[in-house]
Formats: sequence, C-alpha cells, structure tokens
Amino acid sequence: MTISRRSLILGIPAAAAMAATATGAAATAARAATATAATATGGATGAASAEVPPFQSPIAIRSRTAVASPHLPRLHLDYPRRVDVTVRYVSRDDSCTTRGEEDVVQADVPAGAAALLLGTTRYDLLQYHFHTPSEHTLDGHRYPVEQHFVHSGPDGETLVLGLFLVPGGRKDVIPDPLPKECGPDLHAKVDLKTALPRDLSTFRYQGSLTTAPFTEPVSWLVLRQPLAVAATGIAGLRRLFPDGDARATQPLNGRVIRYRRQ
Repeated sequence: MTISRRSLILGIPAAAAMAATATGAAATAARAATATAATATGGATGAASAEVPPFQSPIAIRSRTAVASPHLPRLHLDYPRRVDVTVRYVSRDDSCTTRGEEDVVQADVPAGAAALLLGTTRYDLLQYHFHTPSEHTLDGHRYPVEQHFVHSGPDGETLVLGLFLVPGGRKDVIPDPLPKECGPDLHAKVDLKTALPRDLSTFRYQGSLTTAPFTEPVSWLVLRQPLAVAATGIAGLRRLFPDGDARATQPLNGRVIRYRRQ
C-alpha cells in the first residue's frame, strides 16, 4: 500500500507510516535470515535472535482512548447475497493431532466475487476465517468468536476487517459441518451480504497478521458492533478448538487507534 493510501484510511501521519513500513520490512528480513541460518547449521537459533516487529496484532482496544476521526473514508461493502466458498481446515504445524493458536477454519472466496471499498479504493475479499475466543479485546471484553475478512488492495496490500460474534442470533455464519483436521475440503453457498451488522463503525489501526510470519504492515478495521449468530456454530467451533486458536494481545507501542463512526 502506498503511504498516502494507508495514511488516508487509518489516519496515520505519512512519516510514521513510512517508518513503520521500513521497520516491519527489516524485521521480516531478520526473521528470514535467522531461519536460513538455522537451516544451514542443522539447528534452531534462539527466539531472541530474531527482531520482533513493533506493531503487532491483535491489540486491546479501548473506546475511551480511541481518537474520533470522522474524516476517514466511509466503509462500503460489495458483498454478494450468494457465493460459493471452499471451506478448509488450515493447519500450521503439519500435524493431525495438535491444534494450536494458528490453526483456523477458513473459507476461500472466488476471485472478484466480493470486495469492500474505502472511498473509491477497492479491496477484494480473498478469504475469511475464525478465531475462538476473539483475538482483539474491546474495553477489556473478549468475545466468544472473532471473524476475520482478509482483503487485498490494488498493490497487493493486506486489509483485514474484524467482526466479533456472539450467540443469540439465527444466522449460520460459522460453517456447519466444520471441516476436520487433515480432512477433505467442504463446499458451501453463503450469504455475505447479511454477514455483517448494520452499524459499520470501525476502530482502525496499523498492525500485522496474527499468524506466522506475523507480517507487517496490515491495515486493520475492527467493527465495534458484534453480530449475534446461531449458538450451535459457536459451540461447534469451540469443540473443534477446545484450547482456543487465538493469539494473545500485543503491546500497542505508541500506536494511535482511530474510531470512524458510521
């Protein structure tokens, strides 16, 4: 993403965005060099030898300290009412027995089938997946499930829309049945048009992926309003991940969280 576009959608000063991008790239290169060295020597290097990028996700969001930013571009959804998705279990450890925090149930969306727009800029939806419990917290509250809609922008930049899910609704947002670990992919028709709440107010900040290699920068928009969904889906996801599949919250490190009411 160009510095001007990230600054526009997240309200980050251009100089700060440029510095964060450079730092994130350097940290990624350091991790790659560490992995290469470990492979070459036939062993592993200590975790402390690899630089940790400064602006990681998820974070603890506090609404009282978020900066109201009505000037940021509005969020518009171009999600279809019916789309065919491929639902699969993504294992990060190549194991059929260990379920870690980086394993997810993921639904792949056909290219060009759905998108969101910020102002006039289009971000195509690549996939969505689920974490239980929620990875982000809001005002100290951790929700039962968090859904991540992962998008790609004009220059290949990553933008993730986060949505908290709670039981009590009738929407079957979480796949049923769920794919089994090391099992076959499943196919489903889903309604993405009604998969988000009416209130599209978002907390916005610059962060990272929440699974390895924890790449920065990633533009995050976290919806304030949770969505009530069928309790059976949440229960099924919790059975699949009894120990959860959520990364711990990361230090804010001076980042400003902005709030765009909509």
